[in-house]
Amino acid sequence: MSDSTETERPTSLSKPAVASPAPPASTPAPLQPQPAGAMSPTTLGCLLGAGIIALALLIAGALVAFAVRESTDRMAAAVDRANPANIVQTLIPPATPTIIVRPPAVLQVRAISDLATAQSLLSTIVEVNQARVGNVLYEKLVLIACGRAKAGIDLTQLKDNDVVVTDDGKTVRVKLPRATLLDVYLIDDPAQPCTTRVYDRTNLLLIPENKDLEAQAREKALEMIRLTATESGILNEARRNAQIAIERILLNAGYERVEFVEE
Repeated sequence: MSDSTETERPTSLSKPAVASPAPPASTPAPLQPQPAGAMSPTTLGCLLGAGIIALALLIAGALVAFAVRESTDRMAAAVDRANPANIVQTLIPPATPTIIVRPPAVLQVRAISDLATAQSLLSTIVEVNQARVGNVLYEKLVLIACGRAKAGIDLTQLKDNDVVVTDDGKTVRVKLPRATLLDVYLIDDPAQPCTTRVYDRTNLLLIPENKDLEAQAREKALEMIRLTATESGILNEARRNAQIAIERILLNAGYERVEFVEE
C-alpha cells in the first residue's frame, strides 16, 4: 500500500535556472565631425578669459607706472626747489642786458623851440600932448591901452654842451638860456573885455589932427606894459614853468633825473 502511495505521489523535478539575457548596454552617440580650424567652446572661453586678464594686468601696470612717474617728478621738483642755488636764482634773477635807445636829449629840448611859459594881461593909460602953435596951444590924446606880455625861453639857443647826459645814461644836466619877453602887443579887438581905444582927444584949433599922435601913444603904452610885466616877476615865473615842462619831457623820454644848472 505504501508503495502505491509512494508511486502515485507526483514528484516535482526542479529545472535548472536559465539566466535571462542582459539588456544591451547603451552606446554613446557618435561625435559630430568639426570643421577644420574651428575651436571648441571650452578653448574659446579659456582664450577669452586669458585676454581679459592680460588686458587688466596691462591697465594696472600702466596706472602703477604713471603713479610712480608722477611721484618721481614731484620729488625731483621738491628737491630742485630746495636747492639753495635755485632759491638764490629765484630771489635774485640773473641780470640780463637792457638796451635803451633814446634820442639825444638836446634835440628833444630844442624841438620845443620857443617855450612861452608865462603871460600877463596888463592895462595902462597914456596921455600925449603936442604943441601945435608955439608953446601955447597943445593937442592932447588920452589912450586906454590893454596889452598882453608873453615870457619864455628861446630853446633854439641851446648848445650841445648845454644839455649833458651822465655816463650811466640816467641823469640829464640842462643849462637853460635866460628867460625873456617873447612877445608884447596891444589888444585891438573890440569883442574882448579889455581893448585899446582912444578915450579923449582935444584939438582946440581947426586944423587937421596929428596922425602920429596916436602911434606915439601906442608905442608908449607898449613900453609901459613891457616894464610892468618885467617888474612883476614874469621872467622868473617863465623860467620855473620852463624847467617843469622840460623835466616832464625828458622823464617821459626815459631819463630818471633832470638837473638844471644856473648860469
